[in-house]
Amino acid sequence: MKQLPGRQPPRWIRFLATAVTVTVATVWLVSLLPFLLLLSIVFGVALIPVLRRLRQEMDQVDISHEVKRPTVDVTPWHRQISLMIAQLRNRSSAMRR
Repeated sequence: MKQLPGRQPPRWIRFLATAVTVTVATVWLVSLLPFLLLLSIVFGVALIPVLRRLRQEMDQVDISHEVKRPTVDVTPWHRQISLMIAQLRNRSSAMRR
């Protein structure tokens, strides 16, 4: 990187500013960590009844849909034709062996 003309601050001042910045950021993050952990525990405990209710509703839906609907092939017609041709080729090659 090209240096712009002008007077540079002394190296020790730049080092001191960097060290102070890193120290302040570290102290801030370490002091914030317990609050984040406590908040995650509170949210985790609050989710327990929600997940139980969701499981009950999923079980009810599963019980009410015991009649299975037939599966519908949604493969495009040109892909179905190419698959049938490939299957015919495989059968004919298996018969030759």
